[in-house]
Amino acid sequence: MLQFLTRIPININLPCELENFKKGVSFLPVVGSIIGLIQFMTFSLLKILLPLDICAVLTAALGIVITGAIHIDGFGDTCDGFFAFKTSDRIIEIMKDSRIGTYACIAIILDILIRVFSIKAIGELNLLHGIFLAPIISRTLLAFLFSIGKTAKAKGTGNFFIGNCGEKEVITAFLICLIITLPIIGVIKGIIIIAFLIMMVLLFNMYCKSKIGGLTGDTLGAANELMEILSLLIIIAMR
Repeated sequence: MLQFLTRIPININLPCELENFKKGVSFLPVVGSIIGLIQFMTFSLLKILLPLDICAVLTAALGIVITGAIHIDGFGDTCDGFFAFKTSDRIIEIMKDSRIGTYACIAIILDILIRVFSIKAIGELNLLHGIFLAPIISRTLLAFLFSIGKTAKAKGTGNFFIGNCGEKEVITAFLICLIITLPIIGVIKGIIIIAFLIMMVLLFNMYCKSKIGGLTGDTLGAANELMEILSLLIIIAMR
């Protein structure tokens, strides 16, 4: 999962069958914890030497570099397709186009702006744990999305996960998430955040189904971006 979802160098040949990806879903919170820990440590060190504005920009940029922009790219493609107001087949074609459109450009700019200002606010409010927790929570919610969604395309990288996830994998992912997050943020706040994001995932899945009949790899990336940003905003709001 680290090889597939990050640019962290792991030079090991591993099997890449559907069953391997299915089992890997359980470890999405672990992937998120590694990404979050790197960003948390970076921000904590930078804020000793630099203004919070610069620390926030560099921390947000680091998250994009670690993931190889895989999620934010999917977010941009999804916005290009969904806001083109075309038929489902045409929307999918637009999403597959490597060129960036107006909606993708606007979406990516807003994504980065909200993320940067959220990280800055977290630094000002001394809520640094939010930087660590947001990637964990968002990727845990992806496991839930995999289990309830259906594929919109016959082929695609998203099909490694969409529908290829059972109750065991989802429950394991949530248990790992809760074990990591609840001691840090507290039981009540943790449950409120996860419950709210579960509702958002359900709405997102319904919206994707209405637009293109299901989910694609791009919409999964979009879901992660939205859930991660919402996690940051909720943590700030519940300070």
